[in-house]
Amino acid sequence: MIRKNVTPKKTPIKGEPTEKIKETIPCSVCSKVRPLANKTKKICAVCNKKIKLEALKERKAKARLKKAESISVLTKKLDTVFSQYIRLMYADQHQNVKCFTCDNKIHWKGIQNGHFQSRRFMSTRFHVNNCRPQCYACNIGLSGNQYIYGVNLDKEKGEGTADSMLRLSKQVHKFTPDELKGLIGDYEHKVTDLKVKLNIV
Repeated sequence: MIRKNVTPKKTPIKGEPTEKIKETIPCSVCSKVRPLANKTKKICAVCNKKIKLEALKERKAKARLKKAESISVLTKKLDTVFSQYIRLMYADQHQNVKCFTCDNKIHWKGIQNGHFQSRRFMSTRFHVNNCRPQCYACNIGLSGNQYIYGVNLDKEKGEGTADSMLRLSKQVHKFTPDELKGLIGDYEHKVTDLKVKLNIV
């Protein structure tokens, strides 16, 4: 009878355990003994997942902040160039501008861009029918002198213009960075043309 080869059993050395004990390393974050996902930093799988989620949230928050800052900066830049356009558009050959609500004449650099509907309404903030030159007294002191502003607006642009601006101002509009950049470019060209026309260096 042929006997099968039988692997001899290893006799354990005295003092050595028969089974290898698994290495137990606590997580460097939570101190719990769990399978490590990052062996270099000794971070367990649970903590590693939490860290990745927190990093993702932080990146998204930074991206939102960057976008908000970009829109804020671009809006201010458009405010500046659009204000120049409105004031220069109504300037005479001597570079003076008449206040839309009190007929006071001021140099174009000293007069303001007054809004019929508040500039907090983005849908009308840069609308040419909502903006006219105003002196400080009317624009700030009289909060825009809105009633006279509306009456004069209807006289100039036609009956119902003031109401249309009021309705439009209630519509929500959020400008994108590309929209703002496009408007800035357009009005910069218009301002340049007006300065050439008025011989402003």
